[in-house]
Amino acid sequence: MKTIILVTGSTAIDQTGIYDGSFEDYQASYAIKAFNVSFQLADMRTSFGGCAPNIAHGLTQLGIDAIPLSSAGRNFVDQYKAHLISLGINIDFIAVADDVANCASCMMINDVHGNQVIGFYPGPDNPRRQSPETLPFIDNIALTILGPEEPELTLRQGRILFEHNVPLMVDPGQVISAFSRDQIRELLKLARYLVINHHEFEVLKTNGGLTDEEVFDQVPEVVLTRGDKGVAIYSREGICHVDAVPDVKVGEVTGCGDAFRAGYAYGIVNNLNLTERGQAGCIMAARNLENPETQRYRITATELAILRTTIYG
Repeated sequence: MKTIILVTGSTAIDQTGIYDGSFEDYQASYAIKAFNVSFQLADMRTSFGGCAPNIAHGLTQLGIDAIPLSSAGRNFVDQYKAHLISLGINIDFIAVADDVANCASCMMINDVHGNQVIGFYPGPDNPRRQSPETLPFIDNIALTILGPEEPELTLRQGRILFEHNVPLMVDPGQVISAFSRDQIRELLKLARYLVINHHEFEVLKTNGGLTDEEVFDQVPEVVLTRGDKGVAIYSREGICHVDAVPDVKVGEVTGCGDAFRAGYAYGIVNNLNLTERGQAGCIMAARNLENPETQRYRITATELAILRTTIYG
């Protein structure tokens, strides 16, 4: 049997706008009050996304049996389903809410430097969605990635999987601001791995009333992603820094974090060391970055191993 990684999170149909300029320059040129801004966009497109299918896409290409546990609206059936099947992704546990028209949606505006302004609709609260303990393969899950979803749903799933001794990679992402102090503290107690970007980490600490050291003491492995500055990994073994892949042409920043998590999770289940895990994640993120849209990049486990050697030595 292949290694199984369960991926919870949204299944989304995303809207992405391209701002042919710099947010920083805009901010320097115009006074922003109460965050009222207006960008003239150079392009606008719709693409398939959502953390669960995005991460599953990366892992599937690396030979991992990655199974999304998610909910979707009715537009999944005629707009998204065939696409995921064509990628070889298991859709058996993506529950469609017949009374909700739309899947989750992330509305993004990207500038020329890869910065983003994001609005996120998490999708339907679907009673037909399976609870983890009912999954027929629960005893064979090597790792679960808890992607960004509503706090109570995230914690409910996390508790069940924790009780079944399934290691949890926690990725609260853009939903972290919705977590209360107590919810954040419980989430960290469940986590074996925390993967989070620098801004979200600051929100987590503020809402949780925590210091850096308190988070690092609580979670055995904390991965802070910093875009083109690479990643910092804090573990019981110490601190490990991994540089981002250099000289990558920006095609699409959306989904890079999900691609990184796929690479990092691949490193965990294949017993790579901290540095190698970070390298695998950065390579996957770069592969996503240089391709237009999410779920468009292609890579194999063999190619990933070769790239780790050629890029990082």
